[in-house]
Amino acid sequence: MKHQIILLGKDITSVYHGIKEFGADHIHLLYTDATDHIETPMYPLLPTSIRCNRYKTEPYNGNNVIKVCRQIHQKYQGEFTYNLSEGTKVMAFAAFTVAKESGADAFYLTQHGEVVHLSHFENHPLQTTLNNDEILSLSGNTLTTYHDAKGLSDGDVKASMRIKQFIEQYPQEHARIQKFFSIFCKRQLNRLPASKIFANNLRFKQRNGSILITLREYVLLRLHQSNAIQLYFEGRWWETLVANQVRNWSMQQENSPEVWRSVIFQTNEKDTHPKNEVDVLLNNQQKLVFIECKSGNVTQNDIYKIDAVRETYGGDISQAVLASYYPVEKSLQDKCKDLQIHLFAPNFLTERSNYLNKMPAWLDKLADDLQL
Repeated sequence: MKHQIILLGKDITSVYHGIKEFGADHIHLLYTDATDHIETPMYPLLPTSIRCNRYKTEPYNGNNVIKVCRQIHQKYQGEFTYNLSEGTKVMAFAAFTVAKESGADAFYLTQHGEVVHLSHFENHPLQTTLNNDEILSLSGNTLTTYHDAKGLSDGDVKASMRIKQFIEQYPQEHARIQKFFSIFCKRQLNRLPASKIFANNLRFKQRNGSILITLREYVLLRLHQSNAIQLYFEGRWWETLVANQVRNWSMQQENSPEVWRSVIFQTNEKDTHPKNEVDVLLNNQQKLVFIECKSGNVTQNDIYKIDAVRETYGGDISQAVLASYYPVEKSLQDKCKDLQIHLFAPNFLTERSNYLNKMPAWLDKLADDLQL
């Protein structure tokens, strides 16, 4: 029987990961008033065969922690390990005292995917990983829907690239159509007419999701996909292109991090409406990276939104990225720095055409920075 004595703290990710890494059969959770039942989101993820006992301790009473740990050893037989990744320093020192006297392995999980064996202070890479589902569930969140970026279709990527080329070649026509969508359609697709003629004989047509834009009978953009109007009018063309770059970068990495797109969360079971959406979600070494894709001009509200999403769904060790198609004004760049949001955006309008090609190298640097 493998027993694991675990100190509870504010983060249960390391608690769950320690159980998964060392394959405990029976876990013993030491909690305080401040951490009582903080582990609740973890239970649905554990195998039903795992036994669990809970013990109330005091955060700064080392003798109490020593007493509890010794009682556990007296009552149960088997192999013991100690997860000292959480809890107060006093609790950790006290528990380590009992671990040493009983010859049990005590360990600490770092935020960089390593386990430190405290008896001889050797670092080793973790043999197990946590997927997006596990990390999000541990933070108490519920997924409504998501799409694995591996399933991104070539057709959508090609259509999104054609939209990008149209925007760059015909910026005035694009602006006119988008203004109509914003003002007269309230940015709602169900309000789009089947056809609309603008000045200079600029015409827009849509049918069953497909789209046709002409200027004096000359075709500027024609897309036959059933989701063409979503790609163009909702800005999902930019999300698609960013997700494709992140996916391609992931496939070049040794561990191929998970990449999701169009992730919708629901945190309140009584509320049937999705609480929020993340354009692209990257799992980099157990750290969630939330990427907000902005195909139009960035506003302060966009920055606050991605900051709120990170805080609500990712917690302390997650990261936020704002990927903008257009340059971002200086005051908003400063706001991103203040909120520790990583910004991917061209410095000048003339750079936007090829700037997306820089994303793989930019992601390499971001991944390196996160390991510091």
